[in-house]
Amino acid sequence: MNYSDFEFWFYQLHRFCRGYFYDYNRSADPVPVTIMDMPMEMIQEITRNLDPVELTHLQAMNESFQHMVDSIVLLDSYIDHLKNVTLILNEVLGKKPIFHSYLNFCKLVGENTINYPDFEFWYYRIYRHYRGELDDCDQIINPVQKTIMDLPVSLMYKITENLDTVESCGLSYYGGCILKIPNFLEIKSDECFVKKGMEYLSPVLIMRNLEVSHLSLCIKKEAVYLNNLLPVSFHAKSVSIRAFNFNESLKLLSAMNSGELESIDFTFYGDTTTDGDVLEFFETEQFKLAKRVESNICLYEDDLMRFRHLKSFKFPLGYDEPVDFQIIRNIISTMEKFESCELDGDGFDIRTVAESLEVETPFGPLKTITHRYRIPESNDYLEFKIEEEESNCLIKIAKVC
Repeated sequence: MNYSDFEFWFYQLHRFCRGYFYDYNRSADPVPVTIMDMPMEMIQEITRNLDPVELTHLQAMNESFQHMVDSIVLLDSYIDHLKNVTLILNEVLGKKPIFHSYLNFCKLVGENTINYPDFEFWYYRIYRHYRGELDDCDQIINPVQKTIMDLPVSLMYKITENLDTVESCGLSYYGGCILKIPNFLEIKSDECFVKKGMEYLSPVLIMRNLEVSHLSLCIKKEAVYLNNLLPVSFHAKSVSIRAFNFNESLKLLSAMNSGELESIDFTFYGDTTTDGDVLEFFETEQFKLAKRVESNICLYEDDLMRFRHLKSFKFPLGYDEPVDFQIIRNIISTMEKFESCELDGDGFDIRTVAESLEVETPFGPLKTITHRYRIPESNDYLEFKIEEEESNCLIKIAKVC
């Protein structure tokens, strides 16, 4: 006996045992029961537990069943939407701030159920209905986004009266158009952000007793309002200078109090330097008394003779002349205060540097080479770490015991 026959007789006997009249004739070839004969409640329960792919297969069985499943899915979607709206209504009635209401809503239904803009839309729409206001907003018709220009004039007055001149200047160019604010002087951006800014900063920079741990200056283009930026000697332990040319960077460095300045980051943009420019930098009292120096000035072997007072430095190596790395190693090994340095070898190959230092290199591609050199008449070593980069190599040197 197959399963279908067993199932037939099982339920027939089950009905007979329960007292139902036995009038089913198997021989009459009854019409087989199909999925369309299932109760609606059972179909609805099935569809709720299917993923989108499984639901598609179910809908493809026949056209009638597809309409039935579509109706169930639409009904479930409407019920879920109604639940969300009811929960949002509870948040509106709770009179809590909207963001706190959204967080509480997410705790109840999950974070991915509805995003914040949609929640905000329904929150304020329900709020207007609750207050009896006319609802003329339909999100489906792609409403025009509100901008700052849609704010009431009275509110704009309230905002601008609490802004200083610099903040008002930024607001004046908001959205690409100038806001016509009464009693507001329309000025150019340079005047706004440089001249007006210096009116606040200048009194601070002339304070003779002002001391800071670090000062950072970045001037990318020339401006008349910055010609006398540091009129008196400035007290800082560390300075980072980036200016539009070498002379401007040197001018700013010269304004630092050399007796207190320990760390210098000296960078300039524009044309390359001359030998006279480099010598002028090395002759400043700020460089001679510093402990740590970093710059984009190209360095040559002989320049290292001026570095004996430094604990650390970071410079690029000059690439227009051959570099003898053994001379660099010998000079650094005699520096009593030396701790570490980084030399950026633009255009140098890692094997060229290694061979110059008489370091054996393995066959094949190389990314990093480590080399130790014992300092003569000392127990200390210079550890070289040579790293290959795109078109250059970075040489890191540190004194180790």
